[in-house]
Amino acid sequence: MHKFLFQGHKGTTFDSINREEISSTKIPVPPLEIQEQIVAECDVIDTQVENARSEIKELKGEIEERISNLNYPIKQISSITQLNPSKTELRNISDDTTVSFVEMASVSNDGFITTKIDKKLGDLKKGSYTYFTENDIILAKVTPCMENGKCAIATDLTNKIGMGSSEFHVIRVGHEINNKFLFALLNRNQVRKLAEQQMTGSSGLKRVPINFYSSYKIPVPPLEIQNQIVAEIEILEKQIAQSEVIINGAKSLKQAILDKWLNG
Repeated sequence: MHKFLFQGHKGTTFDSINREEISSTKIPVPPLEIQEQIVAECDVIDTQVENARSEIKELKGEIEERISNLNYPIKQISSITQLNPSKTELRNISDDTTVSFVEMASVSNDGFITTKIDKKLGDLKKGSYTYFTENDIILAKVTPCMENGKCAIATDLTNKIGMGSSEFHVIRVGHEINNKFLFALLNRNQVRKLAEQQMTGSSGLKRVPINFYSSYKIPVPPLEIQNQIVAEIEILEKQIAQSEVIINGAKSLKQAILDKWLNG
């Protein structure tokens, strides 16, 4: 219905329609008892969505609680990771090697890469693109992508090599830290708020300098404790994903209800 109403109607700033067009739009009007049945079934879906949103909020709170206030030795990230590794690591790799290219738009706000495009290394490495490898952490450094939470662990890269937007920072963990544990610590609103305060540059083109991450201090439990925390977080994230399926499927379920009662 929304697409029908706005088809061919463009305003100077927003899509728009006038009052006459709304008043002349025809809609199906089934008997009142059918309308009530449609509303009742849609209300069930709305309740499921609301419950799913509450569940997600609660689960994210559990994740935050699990990684907050860890009473372990504090270390600067730079002492246990490699930041923005150099493309000189690619000097002995053939330009004909196929690698994964990741645009900024291909990194979701929910912490994963949605799309990877295979390209030849030689077409990418001389440009300003950012280099990373399998299991590296990539984080948007430019506004508003950083504030929106665009970050991910790079996995399933073609030939285990990735090239991407110049607006990524890259963190590669050492032997002391689980990359998923570090990612959980960094992929939080409170960290992004701190990073925002350290942004440099002009309005609209502000960026987080790499020294924010290099100097950022985190608790570093023994590796077995990190692995345990990661396993617990992964269970919670699977539950979050299940709730997100409910939310994302609500629109199609409501459409199916309408089709059943109006076209059945």
